[in-house]
Amino acid sequence: MDLRLWALAFTVLDWPERQKAEAWAALQVGAAPALAPEQAEALARLAADLPRRHQEAAERGARLLLPGDDGVDALLAPLPYPVALWVRGTLPPPGPRLALVGSREASTRGKARTRAWAKALTQAGVAVLSGLARGIDGAAHAGALEAGATWGVMGSGLDQPYPPEHRPLMDRMVAAGGGVLTPFPPEAPPRKWHFPRRNWLLAAWTEGVVVVEARLKSGSLVTARLALDLGKELWVCPGAPEDPSAEGPNSLLREGAARICLSPDNLLEDLSALRVT
Repeated sequence: MDLRLWALAFTVLDWPERQKAEAWAALQVGAAPALAPEQAEALARLAADLPRRHQEAAERGARLLLPGDDGVDALLAPLPYPVALWVRGTLPPPGPRLALVGSREASTRGKARTRAWAKALTQAGVAVLSGLARGIDGAAHAGALEAGATWGVMGSGLDQPYPPEHRPLMDRMVAAGGGVLTPFPPEAPPRKWHFPRRNWLLAAWTEGVVVVEARLKSGSLVTARLALDLGKELWVCPGAPEDPSAEGPNSLLREGAARICLSPDNLLEDLSALRVT
């Protein structure tokens, strides 16, 4: 059975999450997953379409990466089933990796803090990942670029960068030796339900998540919860009770779910201690 094809199927075909996990579990023991006739037909069409998918990636200066390709299996290992990845530039390197996330409607102070921290972390050899969104995400990528490379995970396909004004930022990230990755085919628009999957990958691919600023209903808290579910570390920057942008971090602290982080040095110390243990 072609596990590479199945990874593409789990990405492109609209199957329930539970069925994807069950199909992967069956494949791991050499069994044929139970599929409805229309699903089997879709899988056959996808197999015939695989060369075109590789070609369309190449036309965009990207690669379609599947299980077995260099560096991919380590990224896919934490996931309940493998996915296909469209990649411009490079994959996140081995070694310490952190996701810096936060509000799209970020404060000037929060963006400045994020930019400075991302630069310091990159200078210290920590790979900074984020979600390419407005606000904190964009500041994380911009700060890291002042010291080296950074990696972003999209919630849409390569033809549909979101937000569109970040296309030049993505180009800079690739030119600096970093990368832009997405589990969505090039034509996929940004959909509301795409971003939890992007957040899932950010949590899975890093040693932990840092929430710089976030309101209680921010998508950044989804990333935070996913990190906890995956057994990853979670750090937050606390703030004044009157500050709406500190609602999320303060709530996570009150729950006892996160570590306080007051500087990049805090993060580096904690990462060092985690590697020792």
